[in-house]
Amino acid sequence: MLFQILLNGIAAGSLYALVAVGYNILYRPTNVFNFAQGDFVMLGAMIGATAATIYGLPWLVALLIAGAAVGILGGIEQKLAVGPILRRSASSHAWIISTLAISLILANLVGLFWGPDPIRLLPPWPLSNRTFQLWGLRVSSYQLALIAGTAVIVFLIERYYRSRAGRAVLAVAEDRDAALLRGIDPEKLSFWSFVLGGTFAGLTGVLAAPMLYASVGLAPIVLIKGFEAAAIGGIGNNRGALLAGYILGIAEALGAVVLSPGYQQATTFALMLAILLIRPQGLLGQRETRYV
Repeated sequence: MLFQILLNGIAAGSLYALVAVGYNILYRPTNVFNFAQGDFVMLGAMIGATAATIYGLPWLVALLIAGAAVGILGGIEQKLAVGPILRRSASSHAWIISTLAISLILANLVGLFWGPDPIRLLPPWPLSNRTFQLWGLRVSSYQLALIAGTAVIVFLIERYYRSRAGRAVLAVAEDRDAALLRGIDPEKLSFWSFVLGGTFAGLTGVLAAPMLYASVGLAPIVLIKGFEAAAIGGIGNNRGALLAGYILGIAEALGAVVLSPGYQQATTFALMLAILLIRPQGLLGQRETRYV
């Protein structure tokens, strides 16, 4: 029973970790927390599910279409809602309102276009949501692929940050003005980070759809869970996001069994509060030193 709960929690936590990694992709070079990221994930799920289920396109093609479409939208958001603010003042927090406005606009547009009914997206062949017995546990091939794929994705992203381009991202995150003096263009880097963050969110939405369904209601779920995973793991730390995603998924599964499914949200919020009270910088986050 316990191992079954752990497995289900890790599978759900893998999705939460992917959403948190999407936040980190944007946050590292911009110090901006995109409040429309949950809607980007939802939009990716809706586009992918529509392309594969309604129009009958191959699953991989639907995945690429969703990633490309949301990536373009991410670039538009940077140009309209974030870039102008950062150009005026890198320390301004007006992006909170502008990205929240993008979130509300997207939620309403998606609701008008698709309506409230969820769209079911089946996993790609040969994967399936049908469960089978493995060492006494009920597991599906899609769950196993998602768990393994998430770990690989986080590993590859961490490898990228060790490259020349990845170090440029870290340099901008450390000091935007100093990076500019070293020949790094923060504006260009910010734009492409939003494009990549949007693409990643779109791909995450398609990956989430076989487990959570594609619907307008997906946005607030992944927004909250992704934020919790990013905060618990340490904002900007992808390995921390992966660990925190697993912890959240397991806590959610345990809360549903021990208490009630209605207490899942309260369980994860209480866990986040307890962890941040002990480690305000998150599990793997680094404490910042500021000189005045």
